[in-house]
Amino acid sequence: MSIKVITVAYYFMIFLKSNIGYISMFIAVIGFGSGPPFVKLALQEFYVMDLMAVRFSLAFVLMLIFALLMRVDLSIKKIGLTPFLMGLLNPFLVTLSFHIGLLLTSPVSGVALISTLPIWQPFVARVFLKEKIEIKVIIGAFITIIGTLILLSTQKKIGGGNYLGDFIIFLGMMCVSINEVLGRRFMQTKVNQLGVNTFQYMIGAILSILILFIVWPDSSFTYNNYLNFSPPVLAAITLSFITFGAYLFYNFALRRAPIGRISLMYPLTGPIGATMSWIVLGSTISINIFISLIIILVGTIIPQINKKAKD
Repeated sequence: MSIKVITVAYYFMIFLKSNIGYISMFIAVIGFGSGPPFVKLALQEFYVMDLMAVRFSLAFVLMLIFALLMRVDLSIKKIGLTPFLMGLLNPFLVTLSFHIGLLLTSPVSGVALISTLPIWQPFVARVFLKEKIEIKVIIGAFITIIGTLILLSTQKKIGGGNYLGDFIIFLGMMCVSINEVLGRRFMQTKVNQLGVNTFQYMIGAILSILILFIVWPDSSFTYNNYLNFSPPVLAAITLSFITFGAYLFYNFALRRAPIGRISLMYPLTGPIGATMSWIVLGSTISINIFISLIIILVGTIIPQINKKAKD
């Protein structure tokens, strides 16, 4: 019996070692998909900017502590000023659009739009980097749009969706694409990605706090009931750890697996997010929603077919 256990443990360790990058990306995708339901819950008690200030501040502190423990060089001379611009785009503008959008629409719609991210990046790269768009990308985009429209219209019919909120979240996805395309060459340098992410969330925290106390002084922090650890408060704290953990595993995956292959896992945020919305918020999940998520999954995978691993 002990020999069988040792044998199983041995092969399990081999499996983990050879697939650690993909396992890390899958954990990151779980975090990305779980975020919108917790945002929706937290916004029941927090204002948008309040939630951003809490989320970014806690996530920045966690990233800073981990970066110091890992002895990452955080000097601006070493990392440069690019992460400050990247921090303005993502997480600040991205999260702002997501929070505002989720005030209006369903988290199921939110995670569905997140899952379409890989399909839009070639088009953004065409605009900013003049990269060629392959025919399979156009086919994939067409299929993805069909699946997305089916999902958004279904959410609208059951009373959880809102096209304006969906559009605002879509603008956030464009900010994500622009940020990743413009930062692609920068991130391919020897700069430490954990250091870059730390500065990005520092910018997010600073901007959120400045707007909170200067431009937007009417804060929900004036109420004393936030020490009661209500579900929205716990959701806000959970979001900070989700943010930290998801980016930590994502950065680890980038160094252990080809980018072209781990990008195939992005569409999984749709079904994961829909399931989490059902668990956390009790959202209605119909067969049409899962059919549309499958269509989106197919559409986002098509451009990756026969893509070289080094991409």
